[in-house]
Amino acid sequence: MILHCGAGNFKICKKAAKDISTLFGKYIYKKRRICYIFVMKRLVNLRFPVLLACAMIAGIAVGYLFVFYHINMFWLIAVVPITAVIFILLLLFTKKITAPVIVVIASALIAAGAVNCYFRLYNFGNSEIIDGQIYSVTATVCDKGESEYGEYIIVKNIVADGKKTDGKAYAYLNDIYGDFCDVGYKVSFSAKFSRNDPFPYGKLNHNAQDNIKFRCTLTSKISAKRGFSLFGSVRSHIRETLFNNLDKDTSAVAYALLTGNTQDVESGVLTTFRNGGIAHVFAVSGLHIGIVFGIISFICKKAKANKYLAAALCILPIFFYAGVCGFTLSSVRAAIMCTVAVIARLFHKKSDSLNSLAIAVIIILFISPLSLFSVGFQLSVCAVGGILILSKRIVSPFKKLPKKLTSAVGISLSAQAGTLPVMLANFGYLSGAGLILNIVIVPLLSVIFVITFLGVLFCALISAAAPYVLPVAALSLKAVLSFLVGAGFEKAIISGFGAGAFLPIYFLGLFLVSDKFNLKRLHRIIAGVTSAAVLLVYVLCRTYLPANGYKIVASGNYYGGEVLIKSNKGNVLIVTEGVTSNYTLTFLNEYYATDISAVIILGGEDCVLSYGNLGIKCDGVYVFYQHLNLQPYKNVEVKYESEFSVGGVNFTFGDGYSVLADFGGIDIAVCAGSYCPFESCDLLIANDGNINCQSKFNAYFNARGYKYNTYDYGDLTFKISGRALYSTDGYAKRAYVK
Repeated sequence: MILHCGAGNFKICKKAAKDISTLFGKYIYKKRRICYIFVMKRLVNLRFPVLLACAMIAGIAVGYLFVFYHINMFWLIAVVPITAVIFILLLLFTKKITAPVIVVIASALIAAGAVNCYFRLYNFGNSEIIDGQIYSVTATVCDKGESEYGEYIIVKNIVADGKKTDGKAYAYLNDIYGDFCDVGYKVSFSAKFSRNDPFPYGKLNHNAQDNIKFRCTLTSKISAKRGFSLFGSVRSHIRETLFNNLDKDTSAVAYALLTGNTQDVESGVLTTFRNGGIAHVFAVSGLHIGIVFGIISFICKKAKANKYLAAALCILPIFFYAGVCGFTLSSVRAAIMCTVAVIARLFHKKSDSLNSLAIAVIIILFISPLSLFSVGFQLSVCAVGGILILSKRIVSPFKKLPKKLTSAVGISLSAQAGTLPVMLANFGYLSGAGLILNIVIVPLLSVIFVITFLGVLFCALISAAAPYVLPVAALSLKAVLSFLVGAGFEKAIISGFGAGAFLPIYFLGLFLVSDKFNLKRLHRIIAGVTSAAVLLVYVLCRTYLPANGYKIVASGNYYGGEVLIKSNKGNVLIVTEGVTSNYTLTFLNEYYATDISAVIILGGEDCVLSYGNLGIKCDGVYVFYQHLNLQPYKNVEVKYESEFSVGGVNFTFGDGYSVLADFGGIDIAVCAGSYCPFESCDLLIANDGNINCQSKFNAYFNARGYKYNTYDYGDLTFKISGRALYSTDGYAKRAYVK
């Protein structure tokens, strides 16, 4: 595009041309007192806050890797000479100082993020508390709730045996735990402490994000002294108001909708929301904060309040509401974005939503760098980011259709596109019903949220009205809940996908087709097709196996272990006691193995009975022949065998806790008990390290005293090709040829 200006004062014309060229970074030349400006669009519409946010994220990732791989923090000094070289080169080859300054600032943020993350993780893994020791404790209750294992409290300001201790503790309560306590109470008790490790089973401990460094089991009754917590008291009052006037399921969902706390929601109901792709309604974020912000803004506008007063009235309540919700990351992110918008409007500046999101990310990660690894934070940021960079592009071809319809579809599609890789990485599945439900149900739930919010607010002020107002206000919520529970959304689950390198490839493709890259339509199509092709090749490479080869993956968790045997002839899953449905399904999705030929159960009869809760579809379930006959069970044939063949592998039960897999001359024994009946094998995968079995190679689920275990190193992978057995893990790279 060519612009020219020649009328009027040439100096003014020249200055205007120079300003335009500075803005667009383009070429200018003069001819006969006329300035010609060649304006070409930049390839990337770069935003400075977004660049800084990316630098902060990169730094945190570096700090994480330093701790995970035990790299000395000294090597971070390498950032200084690299930055200096880039800075000097930019000074030499560019006339502007902007680029060198940006490089310095970005490098500083990378270093700051790395150092902050490194020491947070380092301190989380270090404490004077000794595992297994009993301490006399005084602390302050900062949260309380119920889980499937019973009641619990989370305490802070811990003083153990007279010494102040950094971090929080998750305390499990007995049936009769002594004095009543709630959020804000000062408590005293004796308890047996266990420390949380930063990387159990090769993954970041989710407790690290909240600095919950300990788990403890009470050995005495609690002595409690009444205390006060503003946010905790409000939260408790909301809970009591709902649970005293509504049935348990409705009140639990209403409480989760208002505060984001899903601890009281029945697991089946929560699974229904997840299967429907609308579990995000429980994450107090833009939907909730935006509604509260909109209500207050509307009132201020109608009251014609002073702009500074209106700004304060808009900002303070949303942060108070975020505090009531426990300052969840999604609520804080939404509150910061609203605050940026209010401040921009206050000073008559245009607010850019993508910059606001970047500023929110920088502030949150500066205060809590480990929040980067929180699923809630990732979903919140990616959903908003997807909407901001994709919704316009999705809606633009459908301008002739009703605006509200196209807007709803565009927002739903772009949000799901943004969160797709996060869902795959953390849960291993997508909801096929998510698009429709996000267009139809989520707006309805927004209306229900407003009704419930106003109803609870009114009943909190006039408690006598609660038995009459709340049941009426909750009618629509009960109707929607009844529909969702009976709809059977588990049939719409799309699973069988993993993550890995899928994430960076996917996000790169997403940005290339968005309006943030100034590409021609043909180039966008090429970029989109290329990204899709690369993703397809990646998935095929992950799922491909040699014609006669086998892949064996051993994975552990706190309560048990699993072994997946994968081949072109079928997939076999071996499970031990204590496995859970969520963990197992995610594990299978990660390794693209949802089509299971058989499940082999190692353990007692309780383990066999718990199989039905896993929700795994397979052709048959194999258990030790001496177990009680449970046929028929969960519509799956249970086979009681001592020897059998599945997927080209011969299996032999040693007892109810062990099985031997023969791969045509290579033997792998899996033992879930403390005794192995097999004298020898090529590979032993066991739960106990004191097993007497002559094996060439050992791997363990939870025996940490041994070199190769899933607790310290994550999933352990082996392959069999021909008559060779070898490990494919960086931690345990060894080969054995039969």
